[in-house]
Amino acid sequence: MRTVTRTLFAALVATSALAAAAAPALAQAAPVVSTSGLAAAFARPDQTVEYHFMIAVPAMKEADLAAVYDKAVVAALAPVAEVGALKKPKPGIYVDSRGHDLEKKNLIVRVRQGQITVKARASAPDALLDLAPCSAKKYEMDWFGTPDYSISSDIKFKDEEFDVKPAAWTPPKLWAFIGAKCPDLMRQIGPAVAAAPAVEIPGVATMYSADAKLKHAAAADLAKAGLEAGVAVWFFPPTDKALVELAFTGRVADRAASDRMYGDIRAELSKAGLLAADQSSKTQQYFAAYFGKAK
Repeated sequence: MRTVTRTLFAALVATSALAAAAAPALAQAAPVVSTSGLAAAFARPDQTVEYHFMIAVPAMKEADLAAVYDKAVVAALAPVAEVGALKKPKPGIYVDSRGHDLEKKNLIVRVRQGQITVKARASAPDALLDLAPCSAKKYEMDWFGTPDYSISSDIKFKDEEFDVKPAAWTPPKLWAFIGAKCPDLMRQIGPAVAAAPAVEIPGVATMYSADAKLKHAAAADLAKAGLEAGVAVWFFPPTDKALVELAFTGRVADRAASDRMYGDIRAELSKAGLLAADQSSKTQQYFAAYFGKAK
């Protein structure tokens, strides 16, 4: 653990120096902002809405997950869903400054093995950058009782192209790699990056997932139209923080039925005392675990 801490600290020191050198070049990049028609893009019948429930569970340590998962997660959620076995965990990193400068510009940047995701997210479509497509692009609404609109642009890469271990990269190296793989995207986010030179690698979350089958009466018909559901269990070492989320995704075309199902499931979870006090997103809880609550 001391080795990882020293490595992250060294990366942060290097980040500050490299970011200062890179800032003038990034500042020259002109943002490409296109909000025309974004509301219509989100309203297309084939686009998706993801509904989220943060679940209240007893305090869990990753080392004990195998022993407590069935009782704390599978059995607890049994009234609303059949939850499957956990899949192999994946490490994941988000980057931002301690002042949340990228978030303030409605940007999220995530690094996982084989894929970098840049996401523009806001409570209204007209506040978003219409991000350039790289390997893949998606418009999606996230629903926690109120909407968040997001545009995601993914950059897929081979392991030998970019080593995602924290000791192997810094945020400036990340920006350079994004610029090489998807120049149009980097030109768009360049001004926000230049204005946030103190971006850090806060830590590496351990992200488990499991498939789920909702028991709501409407779920079977919605599944024929593409409904998907799942559970996420995330840990944030070396902290003692963790989260559990139940989520499902449906098409905009089925929005009315999905909204009703969301309301019914939320009511049942609330009645059972299974809704966590903190209903913020996984991304927000990641930064809260490593940086503390945003002020």
